[in-house]
Amino acid sequence: MSQLGKLVRDYLTAQAGYSSIFPGGINPDSNPVDYPLPFATFQGISKIRDRELAGSAVVTTERIQLTIVAMTRAAAQTCAGWVAAKLSLNPALQTIGTTKVYYLRVEDESAQAELLGDGSDEAARVVEVDIQGAYLEA
Repeated sequence: MSQLGKLVRDYLTAQAGYSSIFPGGINPDSNPVDYPLPFATFQGISKIRDRELAGSAVVTTERIQLTIVAMTRAAAQTCAGWVAAKLSLNPALQTIGTTKVYYLRVEDESAQAELLGDGSDEAARVVEVDIQGAYLEA
């Protein structure tokens, strides 16, 4: 599971309005079954560890994809806008839990037409948000 994904989830779940924006929550790796919409999942895309000459990790830069699933494109885009707004509140140095985070930012956003794989005949709309961040590994 992505460390940055866990940090972003921990940060967002602590924000005002989280439970009304994501009644289905933010989950790692795969879409949950029978969760209320909208919900989101996160997957690690890439990770780069910068090291000192002695070999200890100095900073890790990671990219994740947050996949937002909702019944309408407008609802999915509202969720994506909420995520971007919350991440821009504290874009620089902060501590989330016990991890020092240097930055979090939305890099890209894209939409898919629909998703029909949840066992129902209702199409769901998907917006994918790429998030990059850097943090100090413990």
